[in-house]
Amino acid sequence: MKFLILIIVIAIAVFYFYNRIVAMREAVISSETEISVQLDRRGKVFDSLLATVKKYLSHESEVFTKITELRTQAKSAVAPSEAKAAEDELSKMVSSGAINVAVEAYPELKSDAIMANLQEEIVSTENKLSFAKRGYNSSLEKYRAYIASMPTLFIVKMFPALKIDKDYWRLDESTIKAEESRRINFD
Repeated sequence: MKFLILIIVIAIAVFYFYNRIVAMREAVISSETEISVQLDRRGKVFDSLLATVKKYLSHESEVFTKITELRTQAKSAVAPSEAKAAEDELSKMVSSGAINVAVEAYPELKSDAIMANLQEEIVSTENKLSFAKRGYNSSLEKYRAYIASMPTLFIVKMFPALKIDKDYWRLDESTIKAEESRRINFD
């Protein structure tokens, strides 16, 4: 009778530790997947944000170029009709909504807000990615510590499929050097 109770207690312990190891192993795999999700998000978000910013910058560059040309034409016009035509064209640009003219007569364009949004999104995305990497390393650390401790060490020896061979998230030296020199370019 005592032997049967002992076997039942051991079986319950084995099932408990087995299930706990499986849950921790799956947490490691899930955490690793979250890094992939965030990397994918970073690529998609950055590509679309950069395209949007480039488009705004190009549009605003064209607007500034056109304003400069029209102002130069108006100031350097020999005939009053040429000056009036340039001034009328400037008025059309302002009234069309292409630009908003502030009291100081400087155009208020949108690229500053777009750039601020881009910067905020980059920081947010990198924070999410960093959080995912820390989460992965933390879950892997807990998993490794747990399977190396008693009595789970014996459970892993009995069921080798419970062990996963994963490394902590880190970059190799060449990648670190490449990432340190990486910059966002608007060319």
